[in-house]
Amino acid sequence: MKILKTQLLLILLVLYAPKVMAQEITMFSGFWAPEYYQDDKKINKKELEALFIKNDEVQLQWKKAKTQETVAGIATLAELGLLVWAYSEILDDRRPKNERAERALGPLVGSLGSLVIGVIYLTKANRSKKNAILTYNRQFDKQTSFYITPVGNQNGLGLALKF
Repeated sequence: MKILKTQLLLILLVLYAPKVMAQEITMFSGFWAPEYYQDDKKINKKELEALFIKNDEVQLQWKKAKTQETVAGIATLAELGLLVWAYSEILDDRRPKNERAERALGPLVGSLGSLVIGVIYLTKANRSKKNAILTYNRQFDKQTSFYITPVGNQNGLGLALKF
């Protein structure tokens, strides 16, 4: 019975060893910002960027994502500014109500346009981040954190796990 358990364990190790990957990055949605994990260890954005420096293609995609985030941030600030302008036009007591509505229409339309631009670029930034992480992880597709090699010594033949 003991020999059967040992053989079963060895068979399982041989079958599943190639599926064990090392140092892959994953991204999960957080409340304020995405959270990044290297295997099961949480890492911050600076540590993630330090890992990406080693690969030019990944670094290019990450830089693209940061640029798209910047454009989305600028569009959001423009949206807020246009909303304040529209709000101030609506509350202007010196003008009649219909003139206030006409004067607020331009900033409201501009605010809506800025909102659409911000959402588009934020979506593109998230897609670029995911592509950068997938490209980084692709380098580990054929590697494992350990491998099994046949070993022979005075005790006989067997398999050894090497890390």
